[in-house]
Amino acid sequence: MGYVTTGSSNSVTNGEALALDIMIAQEEKKAILLMGVFTIENLDTLVAAADLKKLSCELWAKTDDGNKTTTFPVKICELSYDNNNPGKRMYNFPRDYDDAYTYLIVKIRAEKCIIATPSTIIQLSFKDKNDPTNPKPLVSIPFEVIAEEAKPKINVFESDKTVVQRNAPVTLSWNIKGSQYILREGLQELKRGTAETDYYTIANIANGDHSYTLEVQMGTVSITKTILVRALGESKLYSNANPTGAYASFKIGNFCAAQDASYLYSLMLKTENKITQIDHIGYTNTNEGFSENWHSVLLSDKEKNNLKPFATAPLLHMKSAGELYGRLFFIGGSYIKPMETNNAVAIVNMDAEIGSRVTIVDNLPWVSRMGHSCAIFPHGDQDKIWLMSGVDEWGAALKDIWVSGDGKTWDNIGINGNVNPDKTNPVKMPWQSRCLSGITTELNADGSKKALWIGGGFSEIGGSETSDIWKWDKNNWMTIIPLIINNNTYLSSGLSFLGKDTIDSTGVFLLGGYQEQENKKKYFYRVTLNNGKYGSNQMDTAAGVDSFATTKQAKIVTAFFKGCLWYMVFTNEGDLGITYSDLFYWIPVATGQTLILT
Repeated sequence: MGYVTTGSSNSVTNGEALALDIMIAQEEKKAILLMGVFTIENLDTLVAAADLKKLSCELWAKTDDGNKTTTFPVKICELSYDNNNPGKRMYNFPRDYDDAYTYLIVKIRAEKCIIATPSTIIQLSFKDKNDPTNPKPLVSIPFEVIAEEAKPKINVFESDKTVVQRNAPVTLSWNIKGSQYILREGLQELKRGTAETDYYTIANIANGDHSYTLEVQMGTVSITKTILVRALGESKLYSNANPTGAYASFKIGNFCAAQDASYLYSLMLKTENKITQIDHIGYTNTNEGFSENWHSVLLSDKEKNNLKPFATAPLLHMKSAGELYGRLFFIGGSYIKPMETNNAVAIVNMDAEIGSRVTIVDNLPWVSRMGHSCAIFPHGDQDKIWLMSGVDEWGAALKDIWVSGDGKTWDNIGINGNVNPDKTNPVKMPWQSRCLSGITTELNADGSKKALWIGGGFSEIGGSETSDIWKWDKNNWMTIIPLIINNNTYLSSGLSFLGKDTIDSTGVFLLGGYQEQENKKKYFYRVTLNNGKYGSNQMDTAAGVDSFATTKQAKIVTAFFKGCLWYMVFTNEGDLGITYSDLFYWIPVATGQTLILT
């Protein structure tokens, strides 16, 4: 079996920023299944010793989705720094890792390149489960990096649209300096030529995610740039991401998006003999056009039992450098079951061995609670878990905020975001005490976190409605003037950020809702912003879908993933237990304003 690095960038300039994208594929275009240790060596020939620790080395990959073109490459892991060998980066894949990739991309970044020779060789090595040889040999790829005074340039490479409806035309255009260009989608070559300015039109773009790479060559030097285009189906609700086939016996019991929005993670349940129990952790990046393709992280019987009290607690994901899957955090008591309060956190380390994946951290400084809201949002210079509101074990609603970077150590913060040194006397927020409120993170155009929104809910379980919505902009809280819908103040069960699909939209959507007169109400509204004034307009919920309807005992859980709204509904049915809707996603109207996160 042979491997090629066609389509890679291999040029660096002494004293300038280091940016290498190394594409690795099988010559036969077979899938790569990684195992063992992935290693890169000789990085100390490119970067000064003092800067090596700050060098970033990430492994990305294009999933083997059968279509070969309809999904963006996703980040797999960040390779770890080796104190004993600073010029080396490595990552050890778990033994049960089974994701297949059409090709790999190694992204190497540093602030400054220091190269003392005309060229150098960095060594990449890994094992491939797809290699028929037994035992599997180590794949070793020498990759030449060339130091150039003059090198090719990509002045412009753009698409006239970044998000379109499927089967619409898309035109890619570019201006370059070099002897030759090659345009590719994934591994497929679309066009090559020598003109400095050129274009390529896709007459009918297929549904799904597409990554287009322009490679420009000058002599032995090549550079690349990649742009992303998403083609979407109709703007309506779908439920075809729920497990089917071999996974049809499982039900999604809780879910969240990955910290970087690259995956969905779920708590999978299984019902046998009319008894429903936790089975495993599921994950998917839904590569086949938002499909039902889920993978599993197994749990021991003891780990399943430890997670039982947290099954319907707020669920979040965080990932640190050197982690593959990262950690899931089940925080506090139930979303909706009144008696299930808790002041503990269950942490699932998905990179650990089965049997040692679940850790329970209890007796935390915040009041035991349920019906609370949680999100990932910056505090200081890093992303942290934010825990807000809820009701305590006596049914009293809360209005405090706690933050944590690891789920173990928590700080109470004040109205201006400063840490309160007296954890026994939590600061009360300016908004009304509430439970079952909606929460979402608003993003900037580059995907960075801009603001935190919280709103709606009830004064207590089954209590009066809290209809106001508030926004935290990293410095201050401000109230969003109460939105009037059908002459009734909005009562939210869910908030979600979907990206700015129209120029005047905030990107925030209102879901669900409750009205005493009608018992159930299917709200689905976009929050607009026009000349500094907030408003709303109603969205089409699509015929035949009624899962936005909620009661005072229901909670809509939302996520922003692949530019779409993902949600499911938990409902407390009393003696009948808790019911779970299907996992739905809604594709927004596709325009150039839609935010793409890979």
